[in-house]
Amino acid sequence: MNVSYALIADIIRSRELPDRRRAQRVIHETLDRAAEGLALTQRPYATVGDELQAVSAALSDALALTLRTHLLLPDGLGLRFGIGAGAISEIEGAAGSGADGAPGRPIQDGSAWWAAREAIEKAHHLQDEGRSFIHTWLRIHPDAVSGSGGEWGEHERFVNSILILRDQAIFRFQPRQRRIMAGLLMGMTQIEIARQEKVSQQAASEFARSAGASLLEVQKLLDGLSGGGEGE
Repeated sequence: MNVSYALIADIIRSRELPDRRRAQRVIHETLDRAAEGLALTQRPYATVGDELQAVSAALSDALALTLRTHLLLPDGLGLRFGIGAGAISEIEGAAGSGADGAPGRPIQDGSAWWAAREAIEKAHHLQDEGRSFIHTWLRIHPDAVSGSGGEWGEHERFVNSILILRDQAIFRFQPRQRRIMAGLLMGMTQIEIARQEKVSQQAASEFARSAGASLLEVQKLLDGLSGGGEGE
């Protein structure tokens, strides 16, 4: 089975935003930038209300999209992500419609979407319990696993453990530190980052070697992840 990674995102505390229309525009622009260079089979798109979705063929790209988005969003805006590993199928003869009434994307179903829904509900539950720094969760549907072993559960727990530490590190960064980290992860040079942030190159370099070093190493690890046990 070909494994896909469905992503569902929703806006944290959306009802408290003073200007929801502007917030949604900023979020869409941020997601577009975060998706640059990633091999997504469906780039982020709005669905209903405050929910957005995307699809990736690789777990590493799905995780990279969530990390970039968390780093690039300005203060006061946050997204919660659920990532589901499994199968995706299109419902024959069914399609959504755009805001202007034009034909939209085909309506999809499948275990990847079911798992993504479970994942975002889990992230929401953890936040409601007081772990507000948790913004990302992964669920691997049993359909995505070859064989009957329990390795998929260990893989899921391993990835979520890293995501908890990753999101907590982001939570502690100052806005400028998040922007510098985003630039480093998206291939900008330290000189380009320094010019953008109006700091010295040395300041950008020191951040990469100190406060940002652990997150850079975590992302290298996540970049090397496969889905874990999925069928070929």
